[in-house]
Order: sequence, then C-alpha cells, then structure tokens
Amino acid sequence: NGFDCSGFIYYAYNQAGLNINRYSSEGFHMRSYYVNTPNVGDLVFFQGTYKPGISHMGIYIGNNEFIHASNDGVVISNVNDSYWKKHFEGFKRFY
Repeated sequence: NGFDCSGFIYYAYNQAGLNINRYSSEGFHMRSYYVNTPNVGDLVFFQGTYKPGISHMGIYIGNNEFIHASNDGVVISNVNDSYWKKHFEGFKRFY
C-alpha cells in the first residue's frame, strides 16, 4: 500500500541491491532497452492505461506474469490478461 508503479520499481530494485534513482515510468522507459525474451527481473511497460504514452510498469516474474503496484496494493498480473495485453508496450532491461 502506498506505492505507485514507478515507486515500487525504485523500492524493489534498491532492495535487491541495484542502486537506481527514482524516475517516473517514462523516465525508467528511457533508461532501458528492449528485449524480445524477458528474464525474471526485467521491466514490463504499458501505455495508455490512464494517460497517453508510457503510463504503467512492473517487474517480470516469469510465466507471462509481472508484479506491480496497483490501486489494490502490490499484485501479480498476467501480461496476456485482456486489459494488460491491450496496453502492453514491451519488455525492457536497464542499461
């Protein structure tokens, strides 16, 4: 409770030992590169969820699932669920 999506990314990666700065989802998007086959820990980006452009992100955890901050707290969702599939932008990895 209390995280937005980019705040959750900042918290989770820092807890895992990767010292990153706090950015918006667009900022994280600009600091990462696309991957075709995501690994656990890669980023998942979505567009047009509540505003045009990159608007949501999460961390890929395998089996087409990702963990992210939502209105219901930190949850696990599937990239192929109809809502997320419609807004899917891509998998990326930090430079």
